[in-house]
Amino acid sequence: MEIASSNLRLFQIIYQLYPNEGLRSWCYAGSPGNELIHPGFPVTNTKQCKYELVGSCNGLICFITNYLHGKKEINLWNPSLRKFRALPNSRFSPERQRHAPNYGFGFDGRGDHKMVKITYIDNKLKNEKKLWSEVEVYSLKDDSWKKIGDCFPSQYYYVRGDTVFFNGCIHWLTQREYGKIRPRRLPIVSFNVAKEVFQEFWLPNPTEREANCISSLYGSLSVCAKSTSSIDNDTVLNIEVWLMKDYAVEESWTKLYVTRLDEELSGPIIPLRILDNGAEAIVYINKNLFMYDHENEEFEDFGIWANGIGVPYVTNFMESLVWVEPIIVESNTPSGQKIGTIANMEIQTNNPKLENTPSKKD
Repeated sequence: MEIASSNLRLFQIIYQLYPNEGLRSWCYAGSPGNELIHPGFPVTNTKQCKYELVGSCNGLICFITNYLHGKKEINLWNPSLRKFRALPNSRFSPERQRHAPNYGFGFDGRGDHKMVKITYIDNKLKNEKKLWSEVEVYSLKDDSWKKIGDCFPSQYYYVRGDTVFFNGCIHWLTQREYGKIRPRRLPIVSFNVAKEVFQEFWLPNPTEREANCISSLYGSLSVCAKSTSSIDNDTVLNIEVWLMKDYAVEESWTKLYVTRLDEELSGPIIPLRILDNGAEAIVYINKNLFMYDHENEEFEDFGIWANGIGVPYVTNFMESLVWVEPIIVESNTPSGQKIGTIANMEIQTNNPKLENTPSKKD
């Protein structure tokens, strides 16, 4: 059956098994029981790699391939078009880094998709420790990297891997630098893709809850957080969903709902993604994936045993005809000889089809 309704909530789960067992990718429409026939992950030799999802925008999925022998490759994938390409790596790689670089992916609203790379540098000069960053931006349209300088807004935290592209900006949650006591509060950091500038704004009541994932709901920025409460002298774990009703206005944070988790649930509980309708969430519980329906207070099992590297990546999915790839453009030399040069071209093809199939797990 062709997916024609724009009301269906499409999302994709990408999960890294152990390196010697490769990688899996699934696409769903609305529920775990509605898996779609969907082109598999584009990299065939997945057994000696680790993967890092950078982000998704306009149906394009950007991810990093980390080969076990040290090579790193940036990849762009449109599952609808079955198009895949490697992007050039930046050449900036300092010897001293506080930890691995972070990346984000978004669209500038003027015809260009961009990737931002944040490198956290640790230089020791004359026994004095200087902390700084180097921020670089890759333009898909120009197929090139450029440095925009030491403009990351803090030396006391770094961004976490999960991102959401919303309102023309890439957004990250943040994590405190190891050994740092400041800041007491941790913000959301955004990067305006068109203006190429950072901004930070604070999470709601940060001393009482831990933000786990960031999304966009009902046209607003949203975070999902774990919190605790006390009932009859027992500590209860809750999941909260918050909306920032006025973008970048910290006072506009509004609690959408609170869900008290079942006491029988055991193991680590990590919210991975809030779906577009706001009433459902993808939750990782003790190496299993569930969809949680807030209105009915029910968990539905995906049947995916996620006993591998880290936790699965979950990203919203949309059918898209957007693609930019290098092509060969012929031109003549003064002697009349034809030569090939590289240019970028946006490609659009016929509307791809996704079909329903019974859910099968490898």
